Amino acid sequence: MSELSLPPGPRGLKFKTAMKMGLGIYSFLDDCYDTYGDTFSLLLPGMAPFVWLADPVKVKAFFNLKPDQVDQSKLPIPIDLGDRQTGFLNGKEHQDSRKIVIPPLIAGRLHARAGVMHEIVESHLNNWKVGDQFDTPRKVGDIALDVACYTLFGLREGEKKDRYAELMLGWIGAATNNTMFALGTLYGPFKFRNKLHSAYLKQTASGNFGDGKKGFFPWKQSIDLKVQLADMMREDIRRIRRENDENATDMFSAMSRATYTDGTLLDEERVIAEAMGVLVGGHETSAASSAWHMLWMVKHPKVVAKCREEVLTSIKKEGRFDPLAICELPYCNAALNESMRLTPSAVGTLRYLTQDTAFGDVTIPAGTNVLAGAYLIHRRKDIWGEDAEEFEPERWLDGRFKPGPFEYFPFGGGRRACVGSNQAKQQLRIMWANLYLRVEFDSPYANNDDWPSQMQVSGQTEPQDGVPVTVVKIHPADVGCKQAGIAEPA
Repeated sequence: MSELSLPPGPRGLKFKTAMKMGLGIYSFLDDCYDTYGDTFSLLLPGMAPFVWLADPVKVKAFFNLKPDQVDQSKLPIPIDLGDRQTGFLNGKEHQDSRKIVIPPLIAGRLHARAGVMHEIVESHLNNWKVGDQFDTPRKVGDIALDVACYTLFGLREGEKKDRYAELMLGWIGAATNNTMFALGTLYGPFKFRNKLHSAYLKQTASGNFGDGKKGFFPWKQSIDLKVQLADMMREDIRRIRRENDENATDMFSAMSRATYTDGTLLDEERVIAEAMGVLVGGHETSAASSAWHMLWMVKHPKVVAKCREEVLTSIKKEGRFDPLAICELPYCNAALNESMRLTPSAVGTLRYLTQDTAFGDVTIPAGTNVLAGAYLIHRRKDIWGEDAEEFEPERWLDGRFKPGPFEYFPFGGGRRACVGSNQAKQQLRIMWANLYLRVEFDSPYANNDDWPSQMQVSGQTEPQDGVPVTVVKIHPADVGCKQAGIAEPA
């Protein structure tokens, strides 16, 4: 493909561009937007060109792409989730796969899990002490991992839950660290992903579980841990199918009993791949989004106070901490929306073009990665106003502004929108309501204008070196009930 057929963008050493993307992507994208406008291209080592679209008209065309115009199996993602995970499928196979994955995430089942999500978050907070210091994304990741164990496998405690958590956390760390992403970038992400998957299948077939430790090759540990994790999943798939308990509503049970359109059960590797996708998406999205939200909260204590008061009012009205009512609190939701607007963990939504395609007045050639640039559109002043770069939850209230689907899309959009977006939002809302209510923090980022740079973790954008916080006060679990004169729930 001719470079001249691409929109303008920074040129020079591809590795230098990759470094700017990996460390400091927000400011780099701002510079590109200021220099080249709302459509520009980036050239990175080992990958097809990237074209960023930061205009709602072009993003509408992006989200309306037809199935035959994209090939998501070539997404530049170097993580081995499995070659037939929903996100990598195309056409009818992708549509059919969404019908398999979405049912465990419909509103009724999400609502049934809300109470347990609250209990899991509360159990973590009950173990925190004044003076504890931790890194927000990793600490939130611990909570998200426990939620994943429950949502995926229906496990709250016990040896099996602990083993799943150990393997999942180990595999995520080994598969998504900076070294693996750098290797994937240089080798070619989807080729690297397929190489890892082939090695995993070969090791599985040989019965070699490995020791799960680092080795001479950087990918050795990630393959070992995936083999071990998949073996646990495989045993559970077979048990679930033997028992055929339709009352088991965890996602893994539902997917293990799911069938293709011809009535045959999903093959085991397919179920494992979907579980891996849910794990990575739920864990890292919650960790990264919460890291940015924590940063905004330590800088805006008045917003925290308003959120806390709204939670207390809900407790007084409902007579308890009702997680479903909590999920509908307008100001708390506005605060989360505002942090995901200004600092989305996914800076863009990606497609790989199979044919030359027009996006407004620009035609992008086949063989190009195209992104709907959430970060850039979320900060456009012609959409959000002159205060677009200010953190102001009030903009979401009282009908002041209701963005369209091509102006605000932290979870993507169109026929390939994130299947787990409702679960992610429910999880974040319940967790942060608990934090507003019970915990007061201090941080080196509080009471100043200091901001961290950014780094990429599992394809998500996080503050570089995290957001360090110190617990300065913890309120008791019944704080809302006590203030409202309500008896503590049994």
